[in-house]
Amino acid sequence: MQVGDLVTYYFQRSRWRKGESVSLGLVVETGKYTANRDVKVLWGGEAEPETEASQHLSLVDDSLMEANSASR
Repeated sequence: MQVGDLVTYYFQRSRWRKGESVSLGLVVETGKYTANRDVKVLWGGEAEPETEASQHLSLVDDSLMEANSASR
């Protein structure tokens, strides 16, 4: 993941595909943080970024966008 990537939690991919609401965030920093976390994400509606483990996140990319439009 890189700074500027739009992400959601991996477990919410199925909700995205169904057109349900999901948490969306913007990667604002990468590095090494405590508890094996490696990115800072500014989640929608939050004032401060949260540290997250990238293995628990999923990029909002073409595969999610196509799956969402195909289900409608």
